[in-house]
Order: sequence, then structure tokens, then C-alpha cells
Amino acid sequence: MQDKGLYNVGSIGIESAFSTNKVLKNTYMLLGMTLLFSAMTAGISMALGLSQGMALVLSLVGFGLLFVVHKMADSSKGLLAIFAFTGVMGASIGPMLNHYLAMANGPALVMQALGGTAVVFLGSRRMPDDP
Repeated sequence: MQDKGLYNVGSIGIESAFSTNKVLKNTYMLLGMTLLFSAMTAGISMALGLSQGMALVLSLVGFGLLFVVHKMADSSKGLLAIFAFTGVMGASIGPMLNHYLAMANGPALVMQALGGTAVVFLGSRRMPDDP
């Protein structure tokens, strides 16, 4: 049985493999930036002490922004739309995070969720033959 790698450079060419790696790198970079922006807006909404009703309104706005993101996916305005979506969704979880942080073991729960998310995200970034 022959062991085949994920990228068979002999059949598709080195340029194509580098192009694929560049696209994946840019995709993960955008994902990381949107996650960071979402975390920042969640922190801001926690500091402002937004109400749970406002969180519901922001969640509904976020669902509306999903349609905007889909409509603008192939244009440069799509980047603004995806950052608006992740920002609004991050801000909508601020009141929930405040609720959990007020519990006796709340900080441990929040840190466990943060750590688990980071492990999954960083573990998914491993690519074969990444220089």
C-alpha cells in the first residue's frame, strides 16, 4: 500500500500547493481576527453592563447580519459585514458572561471555555509541510 500525503505536489505542481497554503493561511488569519474582535466587543459589553434584553436585540440583529454577510460575500464590503456580525454576536454574549462570572465557580467555567476554544483553534491550524 502506498502512503499518499495530503498534498500530492507531483501531480498538482508546487505553485498550486503554495497557493492553497496561502489561501488557508489567509482564511485562518481572518478567522483569528474576527474571533479577537468578537472577544473585544464581548469585553466592552461586559464593562458597559448591557442588559439581557439588549443581548436579545443584538442577537436578532446578528441573525439579520447573516443575510448581509451572505449577500456581500464576494465583495470587499463582505469584510466589513463579517466584522459587524462577529462584533454584534460578541457584544450579545457579554451579559451571559457577566452572569456566569457572578457565580461561585464562574471564572473557572469561563476560563475553561476560553482554553478549550483556543486548543481547538490552534490544533486545527496544523498543516502538513508548513514552513
